[in-house]
Amino acid sequence: MGKVFNTVASLTASAISRSNRKKALKKINRVNEANRNVTKIGRVSSDQIIPSSYPMGNLCITGGTQEVRNSLVVQNCMQSCSVGVPTIVLHEGNHHLEHDLGAVCGSQYYFRLINSAHPYYDPIFRLSDNATATTIVNAALPEHKIDTAGVLYLGALSKLLRKRGITPYIRMLASCPHNNIQSVVQNEEQAGRITAAEATAIRNDIAAGDSARASVEYFFSQLQGESSIIAWKSHLSRCTSIAECVRSCGIMAIDIGSTNKRTQLSLIAAEIEKCVMSGTSLRVIVDATALLSNEKLRNLLKNSSGALAWTLSCPDVSNMVSSTREELSSWLAMAHKTVLFSHSVRTAQMLSSELGEYYHIEVTQSHAGNNGIGQFGFHFGVNNNVSTTNKRERVVKPEEIENLAEREFILLDNNTATLHKGILS
Repeated sequence: MGKVFNTVASLTASAISRSNRKKALKKINRVNEANRNVTKIGRVSSDQIIPSSYPMGNLCITGGTQEVRNSLVVQNCMQSCSVGVPTIVLHEGNHHLEHDLGAVCGSQYYFRLINSAHPYYDPIFRLSDNATATTIVNAALPEHKIDTAGVLYLGALSKLLRKRGITPYIRMLASCPHNNIQSVVQNEEQAGRITAAEATAIRNDIAAGDSARASVEYFFSQLQGESSIIAWKSHLSRCTSIAECVRSCGIMAIDIGSTNKRTQLSLIAAEIEKCVMSGTSLRVIVDATALLSNEKLRNLLKNSSGALAWTLSCPDVSNMVSSTREELSSWLAMAHKTVLFSHSVRTAQMLSSELGEYYHIEVTQSHAGNNGIGQFGFHFGVNNNVSTTNKRERVVKPEEIENLAEREFILLDNNTATLHKGILS
């Protein structure tokens, strides 16, 4: 009878010990999860990530498939318009995005698609002579800068066209016979289309701006070679601009083809900058693979004021903005929200380091002793020791980012300094 009692007592003590260890381990796991502070939100819609009625700051959407990124970009457009913020989408041949935008946003008061099949972009058609000249001067690339004399030169060309009954537009200025422009002025004076005083004023401005002529010619030569979206003469009745979209509080999607088309993109950036300087709020969404090749657009977004909010949508944010961790860190810090889908191991390493660390309680268990039959029955002589140590670990490990499922994401909210993990439904 005593042996049975001792066996039962030993079993009971062992069970209690195991139960206590399990409770302790569960408690430690709960503490680790609390310290890690990643909220699991399950399946959510794009509207829950980007609420329609909520003013959204800068947004970064990176990784995953084009389909999931497109769904968030479309929602971002709807959200912006719902709070009265016009939106410009710059993309690199993303025809699926154009289709999705047309299906969802096509009923908006002002919605335009600009691409090689719809080449209706002209930022100067409705501008004054001085505004036309300033826009082009500001759009010139740094290594082919048009100096201030270019304002006089371009303004003179614009005035001359108007005297001939032609409203200046990009392709008309690009076809200007710069080497013979003084002869053109003389012919217009002889034909009576401009007075002698007007001809003299135009000649003087052309002469004063002659130092900028080579840079002006280079600008238009590059632009015509790069861009298939600039309006031709037959399209002028339907031509539009970013400024017109902003005034109409609408949505415009422009197929830039590639961010390597630097002159074209600088012209677009110059027009966006002009809208921002007027104090008008707008959002610029860049759906592309890189920003490294265009300094003007890159600096415009990076130094954005309260009037300009941006969204970056890309397969890999480190390839888009920079290959250095410091530069990536600065862009993520500027984003009010970052939605991370799956990434390659290299970028996952960089992103993981940006999501921070926490104190992780690591448990070590050691087992010693033996079981057997003693004088008083079965005995359990196992000696279980549990020890803990604190160490710093990544909140989100690189392999967790790398192994995210197709629609699974991690959301970094810089407004609330919180991390969420969910699935886009």
